[in-house]
Amino acid sequence: MLSRRATALLLVLGVFLGALVITTRRLEVLCVDGIYCRGADEVVKERPNAFEHAGDTELDDKESALGSMEAPDDSSSITFDIKPPGRPKNGSESDCALFPDTSKILLVMKTGASEAFSKVPTQVLTNLKCLPEFLIFSDMEQEIAGYKIHDSLDKVLNSVKTNNGDFDIYFRQRQCAVDQDNCNKHENVAKEGWDLDKYKNVHIAEKTFEMRPDYDWYLFVDADTYVVWPTIVHWLEKLDHTEPMYFGSVALLDDFPFGHGGSGYVVSNAAMHDFFEGKDNVANRWDEATKSECCGDFMFAKALKETTGINVNNTWPTINGEKPFTIPYAEEEWCQPITTMHHVGSEELSDLYAFERERNFAFPMRIKDLYHQFVAPQLAPIRSNWDNLSDDVFYLNVSSNMHDNEQLEKAKKKGLSTLEKMAHLSFDNCRQACEADKACLQYRFHHGICRFSRTIRHGYPKPKEDHIMDRWMSGWDVDKIQTWVQEHDKCDEKIKWPLVQSPRP
Repeated sequence: MLSRRATALLLVLGVFLGALVITTRRLEVLCVDGIYCRGADEVVKERPNAFEHAGDTELDDKESALGSMEAPDDSSSITFDIKPPGRPKNGSESDCALFPDTSKILLVMKTGASEAFSKVPTQVLTNLKCLPEFLIFSDMEQEIAGYKIHDSLDKVLNSVKTNNGDFDIYFRQRQCAVDQDNCNKHENVAKEGWDLDKYKNVHIAEKTFEMRPDYDWYLFVDADTYVVWPTIVHWLEKLDHTEPMYFGSVALLDDFPFGHGGSGYVVSNAAMHDFFEGKDNVANRWDEATKSECCGDFMFAKALKETTGINVNNTWPTINGEKPFTIPYAEEEWCQPITTMHHVGSEELSDLYAFERERNFAFPMRIKDLYHQFVAPQLAPIRSNWDNLSDDVFYLNVSSNMHDNEQLEKAKKKGLSTLEKMAHLSFDNCRQACEADKACLQYRFHHGICRFSRTIRHGYPKPKEDHIMDRWMSGWDVDKIQTWVQEHDKCDEKIKWPLVQSPRP
């Protein structure tokens, strides 16, 4: 017979083991890569496919094996909890309850290895977390939180990569023995990344079509672009994806129009088919020519035009290259719907997403909504060490040799009032001249130049300078601005969408 002490120990051990079994069944345990078990009675087979998970081939085999298992006949049979793909795994599905159906639109995001870990995580946690799927391409294959980032440049011709300084960072970052931030500390990463970036766009489009050929629309953006999904979904529903279409915020290079990549550009399924269907190594045809050009978005437009004859359509300001604090709010950018913004930092991206959640992902988001949310609460008569981006009319000393040709071209030279003639002498003179001009809503003073603006812009801080003429000083005529806003704040209920033809009466 067991002693009393031995019996007590066995009882304690039994209780501990029983509790451990119960706890293990309740905890969510990773069974195999990408498949989570919630106890013996529930296996979540579906995984969000927003990124392709690293090791997809192996994962698919494991999922197939699990899917082919015969379920036991008793009540403990395994069930598969199929959830909408792309919904967050942290239980915050309510965040996406009012999110629009984006299943016909594929987001394709471009980044670089030197910036991916600073930009992608915030995108995934906010603006992208409710999407069923999206693809991210970089200049190196990486993993972020276990998800795969695709190398966009692995198929660039070796003859173009070899002895080409544009690819120095491409090869160097693969030899990094620690993190990219430390490896790039002593390099000019901004320039190197820019030089390499131009080779990506056409290759990204070709890879995207090979991987996902059946989406209605393909939205190409940068990693610092914010997408207003409720607005773009309703807009694209009004357009025909079976028509060859390519549109964005148009820029010009040597008089050739192209969709600005940072603002984002949209390509229809028909255009992608015309570009890539039944063809091999399409992007390689432009690898050599890209060496002598500046920009990948320009090369995409050129390649698409030469291959299919498709031209870009301008949809600015709905596809927009600015953000709330840099948009020049005026009649041309006020009641119009907005779908993208560029140069958005992580904090700004988070704030924009929070604003959309407050709105319950309502549509449309008009440009004026950004003004009221982000700019109006910050409006002040004067800010020191600040550039409010006023840039419409310049007042300066034309006879001096201090100013460049661009400044001289914008300078008002004829019909100057007494106040305008003195505006360049000081910030206070600049303020008085603006207040006397009915069209001037704001102004800035720096280096002997007084600049007026007929639009409302917030801008950003500048370093504090000791010399008074070197300081950046900005001012806003608050009374005039508030009057303008009141006069323009009521917009037509019917939205004027770019490219959408008005129905005949």
